[in-house]
Amino acid sequence: MVRYPVRALVPVVIASVVACSPVAHPSQPASPAVAPVRVESLTVKAPAPASAASTAPSAQRANGDERIPTPADPFARLDRMDWPPATRVRTADGRPGPDYWQQRADYDIVATLDTTRHTIKGHVSLAYTNNSPDTLHYVWMQLDQNLYKTGSAGSYLFPEDTRFGDRGFEGGYEIQNLVTNGAKATSEVHQTQMRVALSEPLAPHGGKVTIAMDYSFSVPEHGSDRMARDGPLYEIAQWYPRVDVYDDVRGWNTDQYLGQGEFYLEYGDINFAVTVPAGYVVAGSGVLQNPQEVLSAAQRSRLALAAKSDTVVRVIAEAESKPVATSGTKTWRFRAQRVRDVAWAGAPDFRWDATSWKGVIAQAYYEWPKAGAEWTHAAEETQWTIRTYSQLVLPFPYPQATSVAGPVGGMEYPMIVFVNYASMETDPNGVFGTLDHEHGHEWFPMIVGSNERRYAWMDEGFNTYINTFSNEQRFPRNLQWPLYMGEWRATLLSGEQRPLITPPDRVPPAALGTIGYRKPAAALLALRNHVVGRAAFDQAFREYAASWAFKHPTPADFFRSIESSTGEDLAWFWRGFFYTDDVLDIGIDTAATVSTDGRNIAMIQLRKHTSIPFPVELRLKLADGSTQDVKLPVDIWFLGDRYTATIPVRAPLAGARLWPDGTVPDFNSSNDTWGTPPAADKPGPVSTGGVVTSMSTQP
Repeated sequence: MVRYPVRALVPVVIASVVACSPVAHPSQPASPAVAPVRVESLTVKAPAPASAASTAPSAQRANGDERIPTPADPFARLDRMDWPPATRVRTADGRPGPDYWQQRADYDIVATLDTTRHTIKGHVSLAYTNNSPDTLHYVWMQLDQNLYKTGSAGSYLFPEDTRFGDRGFEGGYEIQNLVTNGAKATSEVHQTQMRVALSEPLAPHGGKVTIAMDYSFSVPEHGSDRMARDGPLYEIAQWYPRVDVYDDVRGWNTDQYLGQGEFYLEYGDINFAVTVPAGYVVAGSGVLQNPQEVLSAAQRSRLALAAKSDTVVRVIAEAESKPVATSGTKTWRFRAQRVRDVAWAGAPDFRWDATSWKGVIAQAYYEWPKAGAEWTHAAEETQWTIRTYSQLVLPFPYPQATSVAGPVGGMEYPMIVFVNYASMETDPNGVFGTLDHEHGHEWFPMIVGSNERRYAWMDEGFNTYINTFSNEQRFPRNLQWPLYMGEWRATLLSGEQRPLITPPDRVPPAALGTIGYRKPAAALLALRNHVVGRAAFDQAFREYAASWAFKHPTPADFFRSIESSTGEDLAWFWRGFFYTDDVLDIGIDTAATVSTDGRNIAMIQLRKHTSIPFPVELRLKLADGSTQDVKLPVDIWFLGDRYTATIPVRAPLAGARLWPDGTVPDFNSSNDTWGTPPAADKPGPVSTGGVVTSMSTQP
């Protein structure tokens, strides 16, 4: 989904942050340490009754000012489904086990776009394979277009004039001629979910059933910023009934589509054919199967050239992109293999640019001059993203990657993304920031298929994390850390902070940019750069992605995978940054120098003011003008919230500073220094070291 813009604080709020008084921390007994507690052993307590005087701990502790309380989530699950026990299906080291299974969903879709009525009529046939150990008596399918029916749950949650609202549009699926294995079938529709009854039980371990139906729907102008139409341009997604995921953790995953939470889908092969007016050009997921029927000989020749070129080729240039009145229709046929979904876009006036990298065609489709000037560089920008993330995470497994300019702000599908029209003149980030983000989603969740509707941080957060590397490589002066922390702090000040584990539909829309995107990215960067080390985390992250490519990982699989690869017990980290809404605040209470037998020992009293421990990084300024950097492990907090560090020094201590490089998410800088502190490092990129040293920025 689209990169959220950084939330700007009004000047009054900024002033209050900068000018606030130091946090007062009265003397108190050390509280029991939480660091050794394993996440799976935590108990969930019922939330205390709210009172007018209550204030969220994280709101009280960060910078000492009073803030709106963050309420407990009354819908939080009590059985910790996000952290199931290790089994032969999902192993203790965070990998798919010898008994891992998942279902398979292969589709054949034929659809027609009516540009006069703005409707799509189609037929879908699903070949569903039950690889589970369970006998199934019914199949649940997603009817996402029913979000636009009157009375949908999403319409009550998100006002119609908001990003995920319906804008007053009345739509929804019409389903006819439903059959299973060729016989008439019955179904029950529950808003955006449909339960299809099976005439015979579907056997486990490979049982197969074919479910087919005719369907139609009206195309919304504003499809919750995931699909849309603008004049003759159509960006089409959520356009056929799709089967729900049946997995070993929750069985049928039937969470309603409400608009803000995204998708969870099965993998398979998808053949689709779309019939459009004859003058249209169609961009789609997968590989075009009939270019000889829909492209001219010159266009086919240019496309073949682009497939072997690392420079941009104009497949449809300016002169050819002008719409020409043409009677009749054309059918564009595509095949996408090993995918969880498909989408497409069509218009009569597309320009089409293409280039390639290691056999992957990178393409851009845009209307001119509706799309901004930067879109003439979008094919190269697409090439950049595919190359960068192939080196950073794992090689891109698909034959092509397409970017389409249109009214959708930013949305991702296998091998195709929809990106806003913006140019450098209207958007400080230009097209690249959004395009790069959306193509990053090809890795998370298109390849690594997590449950987006439950865990936004596992796709948006991971994606924002890898975007850091791409953005700082392409624009070295465009530092990402200050943006992430500014967003996080603004959400904290607003009282809308939530644990990262919170499902996205339960996150206030104004806070989604933090909770889904920037806070998890900042947490992972802190884990990489300050806890386990750059090279170790890069290797662990790659191993996680490779292990779960085209599979369905849970949060526990990620946590266990990282711990297993790095050899670190990170329960304290997951608990603090993912399961609570607390913030980090470690400070220096006081310091002194003790001289004994000609030796100088710096005695530095540290205190942990919140529930979150963290390894300590100190820079000491000595009386002789020199500095000394010190690192202390997270283990120092095992016995309580206070710790006195005893550090041999060359000369008496003159001052001290915590977090000298400025990229640890400590929310209270007022207690991070003592005495005459040494200078902090100049701000710089947070994406250096590790695997980055071997990455190439050249085609």
